[in-house]
Amino acid sequence: MFRNCFAVFLVLSSACLAYAQTDKRLDVKPDPTDPSRFQCDIGFATFTTPKSWRPNRSGKSTYAILTQESETYPNVSKMISIDVGKPVDPTAKAIAEAFAKTWKGSVQEKTVQVDGQTGYRIKCPPSPNKVQPIDCIVVLNDGRAVLLIAGAKKTGDTDEALNELVKSWKWKNASK
Repeated sequence: MFRNCFAVFLVLSSACLAYAQTDKRLDVKPDPTDPSRFQCDIGFATFTTPKSWRPNRSGKSTYAILTQESETYPNVSKMISIDVGKPVDPTAKAIAEAFAKTWKGSVQEKTVQVDGQTGYRIKCPPSPNKVQPIDCIVVLNDGRAVLLIAGAKKTGDTDEALNELVKSWKWKNASK
């Protein structure tokens, strides 16, 4: 009996230690001013999650997936993906146009300021059957293409959350 209890304790302790370790791509801390939000650091930028949304770690070019606190990834009705990579096109506008073409969307005339950098917003038609990109902001900074991709089944489901994310976004000084 003791061995079984010890084995369970060892497994649980290992899982807790692994969860507590900081992922170099995403460091998450509770927001001290609002318990329904989190302060996140992805190495070259920081942001606060939209109200009642939470960050989830991811891999490859996706640094974080934000989901509503009442939902668990991958079973979500809406989400925001933060994708980062080397630009495949020379300008944010060209990347936005390519994204729009892929998702049958359109680049909006009005640009978006993401902590002083000009971003381009793409609106895409929703699919009532699956969560897919309906809104995206593309911005270039310090040699990186950053895509803030909101996915949902209905238009307008993520507007407020994506706007909150952009408002809280802060680039880190590359020379630090």
